[in-house]
Amino acid sequence: MSRVAEQAYLRTRLAILNARRRRAPQLQALMELDNDELAAEFGLEPGQLDENALDLFEQSQLQTWLNELNSLLRPLNGADRAVLVQWARRYEVLNLKALVRGKLSGLSRSEIESSLFVLPGFLHLDHEPLLNTDDVMDLLRRLKDTPYRELGRMAMRRFAEQQDPFLLDASLDQQFYSGLSNCVARLSEPDRTAMRNLVGRMVDRHNLIWLLRYRHNYQLQPAEVLYLSISGGLQLTREHLRQILQMPTLVESLERLPPGMQRLIGNSANLVEIRDALVNDLQHQAELSLRSTQSVLTSVFAYLLLRYYEIKTTNAIVQARFTRLPDELLRDALFGDTLTVSEEVA
Repeated sequence: MSRVAEQAYLRTRLAILNARRRRAPQLQALMELDNDELAAEFGLEPGQLDENALDLFEQSQLQTWLNELNSLLRPLNGADRAVLVQWARRYEVLNLKALVRGKLSGLSRSEIESSLFVLPGFLHLDHEPLLNTDDVMDLLRRLKDTPYRELGRMAMRRFAEQQDPFLLDASLDQQFYSGLSNCVARLSEPDRTAMRNLVGRMVDRHNLIWLLRYRHNYQLQPAEVLYLSISGGLQLTREHLRQILQMPTLVESLERLPPGMQRLIGNSANLVEIRDALVNDLQHQAELSLRSTQSVLTSVFAYLLLRYYEIKTTNAIVQARFTRLPDELLRDALFGDTLTVSEEVA
């Protein structure tokens, strides 16, 4: 497929998919539906919103996201394709985390397998041999035949010293985001600059929130925290991160942020509020990119990013119905002036 035909295909697919995406007003309207109406909206059986059905619903929604990514990936080659493939590897990471947690918790093979995502053909992490491992160390040893072999070697060494799944999770996230930043760096212009505007914000947010947690909540030493940082941020350089980590309190750490990030978070010293402010900024930039960027690849990435947040929000609304969370609490959690949603890897 020629470059012109590739871009025409992608713009047509994006127009169709984006027309179906629920924006904040449509998501808010879902909260006005009663349980039966909400179930009907998503093809669920009325009165059957039990925990198992909700887990299957969440998995099916995110499986839809993977299928959409697969359709948008079809005409791409080279560095453009590599970026989206790396973005899809978030689900390899989630599968690895589920495998590790399952092994540590002593869950059965079937229990662990039920929590895994079915990965599309362009990803290559085969979970079958990993499911059949005896324990976490055996699982990490099996990673030598996967794209995560370097992580497996490093994690085996660290896990032998300190059996802390938290540090293993951090290492998985570090490899994922570093791989994404490296893929962006290999793009040609205008894709590289446009993509860095989004991916760099994701890396900044991840670095800031998690490094502050490592330092001030978990009391890790600055050198250890810096080791877990990710390269490729838009505003937070390594020197910024070093200065932030040297500060004895959270408030003093935030005072070391670059001016642009200080304006985004205002006077907040609450990590949840700071995360939400940075997520809102990321979504705002994604909406701008989807509407106006010259980079078709960035438009695709922006759509997938916004679609992910849409899915997370619909899952939260359905879960809230099942747990009978009061509407005002859910509305406060999800909607302010703009939409905010927590995330695991995005």
